[in-house]
Amino acid sequence: MRIPSVTDRQKERAVLLAVLLDLGLFLPYAVTTAHTGSLAMLAEILRGGLLLVVEGTAYLALRAVHRGQTHFYDFGVGKLERMFSIVIGALLLLAAVFVLVKVLHGSEPEALPPFWAAAAMVLVLANLAANVIPLVPLWRATRAGTSIIVLSQFRARMAKAAASVTVVTCVAIDVLMPDTVVAEMADDFGGLVGAAFMLVVGGRMISESLPDLLDRALAEPVQMKVNSALAAFFHQYEQLTCVRTRKSGAVAHVEITLGFSPSRTMADVGAVTTGLRQALEAAIPEADVVVIAEASTLPRRDDLAPAS
Repeated sequence: MRIPSVTDRQKERAVLLAVLLDLGLFLPYAVTTAHTGSLAMLAEILRGGLLLVVEGTAYLALRAVHRGQTHFYDFGVGKLERMFSIVIGALLLLAAVFVLVKVLHGSEPEALPPFWAAAAMVLVLANLAANVIPLVPLWRATRAGTSIIVLSQFRARMAKAAASVTVVTCVAIDVLMPDTVVAEMADDFGGLVGAAFMLVVGGRMISESLPDLLDRALAEPVQMKVNSALAAFFHQYEQLTCVRTRKSGAVAHVEITLGFSPSRTMADVGAVTTGLRQALEAAIPEADVVVIAEASTLPRRDDLAPAS
């Protein structure tokens, strides 16, 4: 088993801090939401609960990668991650629709008991702090080295912190001006903002995951890098038989089959395939490149050169 480095542990601690803060607030936040009936808090707890599952899964995946526990999966766990993202994205869309229905069928606001009004205000402020506090360690972790998981958590935490500001504002209006049209409008606005956030995040999760799940070829800029590498080695192989590309999570998979004349030595063929693989790995970060050699029916390029 691989021993995590100091940088690896720093990344894990940053993500774990975010998970623990959200986990500690989830139950009291849910109970207070049920008692207050706040649509802004309802949208926040639905979104936060679903994204908490994503955060926990990301933390477990990060630990597994840092300890080399994914070697049983030759092609990584990218498809599993994408399937999970699609499910969470669909749940976010359903939660957004639920909040929108609640907003459209809103009832007259009722005065909150002092205890629950105070609890709501304290919890939304605590939730805002829980979204802001992890930003510094997550930012440091992103600077310590490239990690798709840590970077995505940093971006998600920034978006959640921005959304929490709206929730704090709406709940404060509801607490300070109960039984007013302004309080009702503020609560509806907070619910709409939360629903819009879930629609955007859920739709993005599905749109980003579905192409990878269907093994869509790599984007054109990456394909151009593959073509440039093949062009650079054009005179060192006899035939280009096949090029297949796909993406699994953050890893780009490139499979190339080249044809070589049977008269060429294994050392000669190996030098070409190794050189091409190294060139592609340098051009495409985190790429998994496989270059397959097979016998070609075409003559050697040297044999086609005009005689001097």
